[in-house]
Amino acid sequence: MMANSPQPSALWLPVSAKQLEIQELRRFAVMEQNKKRQWNLTFNAVYEAWNMTLAANYGNLYLLHLKALKAFSNDMLVNYQAIVLVKPKWCDRPCCDPRTLMSFKELPSPPPPEALGVSDQGTVDLV
Repeated sequence: MMANSPQPSALWLPVSAKQLEIQELRRFAVMEQNKKRQWNLTFNAVYEAWNMTLAANYGNLYLLHLKALKAFSNDMLVNYQAIVLVKPKWCDRPCCDPRTLMSFKELPSPPPPEALGVSDQGTVDLV
């Protein structure tokens, strides 16, 4: 877990970022943010994910920490946090998407390894 990233509360349960559902949710989150804000983010990777089950018939919340390339910023790789609500699917029509992007925000970047006293060889310099 990144040192500066917000920590989810005890209600959030960790899930594997490699699950197919998580990968589909990250694609959805980046596409929705691009549509809402007319951004041009390109997804890179989900590195952490959590799930919170809501009351009956309300669905699940997913909290994703992901990396995306921020176009027009020298293609800078930036950390983001997305929260996606997945409601129970009541309708089979394509217009009835059970997913809603609740939040999408930039996370602070971790300090570079050298600022933490880590050398190029991966060892820690003790002061």
